[in-house]
Amino acid sequence: MKIASNTSPVLIVTVVLIFLSVTAQADGALEKNDDITVLETKPYQTEPHKQQDDLWTRIRAGFSLTNIQSQEIQQHESNFSKNQRFIDHIVERSQRYLFYIIEEVERRHMPAEIALLPIIESAFDPDAYSHRHAAGLWQFIPSTAKAFGLEQNWWHDERRDIIAATQAALDYLQMLYKMFGNWKLALAAYNWGQGSLKKAIDENHGGDKSVNYQHIDLPTETRHYISKLIAIRNVIAHPRRYGIKLKPIPNRPYFEQITITQQIDVQLAARLAGIPENEFNALNPAYHRPIIKAEDSPRTLLLPATKIKVFIDNLENYDEALVSWRVYQAQQTDTLQDLSSRYRIPVSKLAETNGISEQATLKKGQTLLVPRDGNSIRERTYLAHNLLKTSTKSPRTEHLVYTVKKGDTLQAIARRYGIDINTVRLWNKGSDRLSIGQKLTLKLTMPFNSPYSS
Repeated sequence: MKIASNTSPVLIVTVVLIFLSVTAQADGALEKNDDITVLETKPYQTEPHKQQDDLWTRIRAGFSLTNIQSQEIQQHESNFSKNQRFIDHIVERSQRYLFYIIEEVERRHMPAEIALLPIIESAFDPDAYSHRHAAGLWQFIPSTAKAFGLEQNWWHDERRDIIAATQAALDYLQMLYKMFGNWKLALAAYNWGQGSLKKAIDENHGGDKSVNYQHIDLPTETRHYISKLIAIRNVIAHPRRYGIKLKPIPNRPYFEQITITQQIDVQLAARLAGIPENEFNALNPAYHRPIIKAEDSPRTLLLPATKIKVFIDNLENYDEALVSWRVYQAQQTDTLQDLSSRYRIPVSKLAETNGISEQATLKKGQTLLVPRDGNSIRERTYLAHNLLKTSTKSPRTEHLVYTVKKGDTLQAIARRYGIDINTVRLWNKGSDRLSIGQKLTLKLTMPFNSPYSS
């Protein structure tokens, strides 16, 4: 149950990668990727009251749901306090997403407890999938996701998208808050459905939305849902009291966004960013095929903040095809075994790639992904031998277009990028007087970064 929005996070580096066009069959090799334009950078500027080193400290400061006691809450507190391994697992997963989520929660003036809701919904697992067909951190069911504009198709599922699903979930919760007037009822509606909750209030409490949620005949699951959130809030607020060790999470962005206009293999994107494929997938779980399809519209990738330039540098120097798969329309007599032999790929891998059973019967016209050239040997060989060698290349110049923001001075911008202020003046043929929205050209000397550099 959730909602979609196009709101961007506070820290964004948007990069448009412009390549030659490629067909839907992904057959054409690409030319060298030379034209990379940085449109805008928005450094995150921490407000004084948010300058804690530990994100948990910041989150605690925003707790605002009224503290209530019940046997159910105490039982859940006890369960959490006895399970240090679960808490450690939650912290490990959440550190990728929690900074972004609390940023959005604070921006919307919502209780900080809302940022903990994915603990109850999915244990911060973006791949979580329930028996009710709910998916992602916020556990959207297909119909609610569709209602709030989350795209779901063969290529990707925005219910799992970190940005889109978070925006959708917060939109939905705010809508429920306006509908019912308090956050505990909004949470109950999020779990049970607003129609069911409204009917219960109308029929049993005369439509009085000021009724305490504990006095409503809620399903057992919904009652425990709210109790669990309050319990984990209490544990995080006072970990020592509950005998829990809460590993600190840095109070800074974990990821940044990059927008691509060209389709690319998931495996190749991870390698060019210098991160393991499982880390790439944890940040981009919406893409459930081995290729990210971007020919119809640009696609956003999330990468660790420290790896954006690594990705751009390596992509610029990578002059092989970006895709090792092509779209294939099944013929009347095709079988998985036939395609396995034809394209030199195990049946199990072919079935997994296309999300079907190994025993599946193919239908005429069915869309499948098949390898372009067997086992993508050419791409892997290039990565293994060429990318690492290029670390000895001489430094290159990267052009960055900087958008002036309120409070910027030419001296501060020059100092930030380590450039002489007179040189910045020369490049931009102007004075020291800047205006908000003005574009400045900066020429940065950058070495080639290996995909395996830190």
